[in-house]
Amino acid sequence: MTRGPDARTIHRTLRSRSAACRIPALVSGLLLALAIGSPSGARTNQESIPATLPFVPGEQLFYKVDWDPPWFLFFLPKMEAGELELALTSETDQKDRPAWRVSFRARSSGTLSKLAGVSVDDQFEALTDPATLCTLTVKKRIREGKRKRDIDVTYLPTGRRLHIREIDVARVPPGVVKDRHKEDIPECVKDVFSALYALRMEELKAGHTRRWVVGDDDTVKEIETRVLRSEMVPGPNGPTPSLHIETVALLGGLFKEGGRFSIWLSDDRRRLPLRFQIQVKLGKVDGRLVSVRQQ
Repeated sequence: MTRGPDARTIHRTLRSRSAACRIPALVSGLLLALAIGSPSGARTNQESIPATLPFVPGEQLFYKVDWDPPWFLFFLPKMEAGELELALTSETDQKDRPAWRVSFRARSSGTLSKLAGVSVDDQFEALTDPATLCTLTVKKRIREGKRKRDIDVTYLPTGRRLHIREIDVARVPPGVVKDRHKEDIPECVKDVFSALYALRMEELKAGHTRRWVVGDDDTVKEIETRVLRSEMVPGPNGPTPSLHIETVALLGGLFKEGGRFSIWLSDDRRRLPLRFQIQVKLGKVDGRLVSVRQQ
């Protein structure tokens, strides 16, 4: 008879950063699949966005996130893992250029946070060109248990490069982890969340595929998004027609932990991201849209 994990193994699993802390933190990178570069299709990523948008500045999206444990923690039920907020908050200027400010926050909450004894509070802000959704700057404030990092990325399209500076603020005094340029990047780079807004503007239907060059910090991958089918999924106002979109990394894993990423957009003019799902070795992360507000 096969024995299940003992109490010490369970405790180590839930306490480890790669499991308990990383599950809600994974959500901060859930849109890695939709990040930067030019899609290998008819349209280039330098093309201006349509005049009629499915969203306007001031849109705020709120999500609840659950964790479904892996098989070796079969005795644990599905549990709340965190909360997300995504907002296209305002119009501003960046070096005399118009810009949209995109903000995102991921916080751990519920049973998983209590079992793990760790907390996550990650914040992200990007300034993006409203005419193209090409990203100008990104600021991340990572707070995942004892791990505390400040990351700043500036895109320099005329030189086809970026500058990244990463500081470990958990050290005393804080220490620089990275401070360097990366050369040979696409002229137009979309951060992970600006790219979600770009995806919402696509003409989507079952069978639609598109390849993208994907970036997060200074990591670049090529991925493909595929519209699988139409489905009904729960939304803030009840069951809603949606498009199920799967993302696949063509070389290497999509996430450091490996796994698959799917997102469901409402099949209407607004293309609201109603649900997302990340399937990894550490289980399954499900996020559902619970509220939409307009400032």
